[in-house]
Amino acid sequence: MNSLKPLIKQLLFKARFYKLTSLQNRFYIIPYHMIVDKTNGFYPETSTRDFEKQIVHFAKNYKIISLNEIVERIKNKRSLRRCVAITFDDGFRDNYEIAYPILKKYNVPATIFLTTGYINSGTAPWFIKLRYIFMQTAKTHIHLSHNGAIISHPMHTKDEKFVASDRAMVHLKNCPDNDRLPLLDRLCEQLGVNEFNGLNNLMLTWDQIKEMAENGISFGTHTVSHPILSRTSLEMAEREIRESKRTIEEKIGKSVTSFAYPFGKKSQYSSALFPILLDFEFKCAVTTETEPNTHRVNLFELNRPVPWEFSLL
Repeated sequence: MNSLKPLIKQLLFKARFYKLTSLQNRFYIIPYHMIVDKTNGFYPETSTRDFEKQIVHFAKNYKIISLNEIVERIKNKRSLRRCVAITFDDGFRDNYEIAYPILKKYNVPATIFLTTGYINSGTAPWFIKLRYIFMQTAKTHIHLSHNGAIISHPMHTKDEKFVASDRAMVHLKNCPDNDRLPLLDRLCEQLGVNEFNGLNNLMLTWDQIKEMAENGISFGTHTVSHPILSRTSLEMAEREIRESKRTIEEKIGKSVTSFAYPFGKKSQYSSALFPILLDFEFKCAVTTETEPNTHRVNLFELNRPVPWEFSLL
């Protein structure tokens, strides 16, 4: 039976019965990262072609609204059936160069969550650097020990490099926050990659952000340095949230009321952050959990599932 499910879904989609989703009082917050002409398989990317196809699908079959409107509808108990909000995490430059023109073309609002420490910095987030060194290395094997854990894997092919980078990523995410960047430096040394020129222009500039902020794009915070908030102190988490919010508000001249937890799984943040978000006058926070959203959802734990037909587009 399980093998028939994909076929049944495809038949439902082709027959346009996927609109049965609209019978459920659920809403969707769609998570994007990079939008690129050609994907490389290492980064969290969506191709330009697929992105436009998805936006067209949502515009035809759902009501695309802003994240702020979703919050207001939840508070006022207004219908959210078949509603969709578009979001992007981190603040990659392609959000301006590729996604923004498509969003304007179809008059679609969106929210971009900025990791402010990397904006205008000429560098990239640590997790992108991690993928980059595995993608660029000429080494054919990795063997690294750290705190009793051993990362050992062949790297002869692109697929093997990706698996090795995935294992390293899991380990770095589970490290105490203070250990993460020194361990990344060790990986750079072992894999022989110490130049990151290919990442110099990866992130948005403040001029690009200001232009979008004046033309229908909202901005939220995603911390300063993209730490794992459950692996750092509450004081450090508070500083990351406060400083990222302050920076964005100063740069765009508008209040910032939405937050995205870095990586966003339940193990990577805690409810102890909710009072901090309230104190800083945030109205909502988004996760990367995929449970459906209804009116009963916690505004500081908005999930980002996608409609089932999304994978078929």
